[in-house]
Amino acid sequence: MKKLLTTIGLMSLLFLFCANDATAQRSSSSSDGYDKAVKIGPLGFLLGSYNATFEKRLKDKTSFVVGGRFTSYSLNDVDYTGIGLSGQYRFYFKEAIKGGYFAPSVSVGFNSGDVVDNFTNIGLGANVGWQWIAGGGFVVDLGIGARYRLGFGDGVDDDFSGVTPAFQVQIGYAF
Repeated sequence: MKKLLTTIGLMSLLFLFCANDATAQRSSSSSDGYDKAVKIGPLGFLLGSYNATFEKRLKDKTSFVVGGRFTSYSLNDVDYTGIGLSGQYRFYFKEAIKGGYFAPSVSVGFNSGDVVDNFTNIGLGANVGWQWIAGGGFVVDLGIGARYRLGFGDGVDDDFSGVTPAFQVQIGYAF
């Protein structure tokens, strides 16, 4: 069952990547000339969780975001390491890649630690947020939402799965 759900999650991400390639040639640039952005989570350096995303404008009011995450920390002799992939399809209220947006998302994470040996989590959720692009292409992206997380692995109990808050704070460069 774990392998089936992991495969479904990975296939969903692959489908989202293919949808991005199929529509990329039909897109036009925004009125400011920006149709791509790369961003990082600056707060992760404090917490030991590093993430980066790439956003590509698809149409006048839509974009696709793909991201990766690496987490590694030790706290009171407890070690934890994780990697993850995520995808968002953003619906902007006025113009893609700036302003307010609504973004359904999917994610998959592969984790290991001292408390629970190895486990996988799959998340489905949605965010609302606002992305600013300043002169020169500097980007600030803030979002809040929720996601439903499913956890699979040895020692993962029923309390691991459920609805969790989702926050997004990123800075980067648009081009």
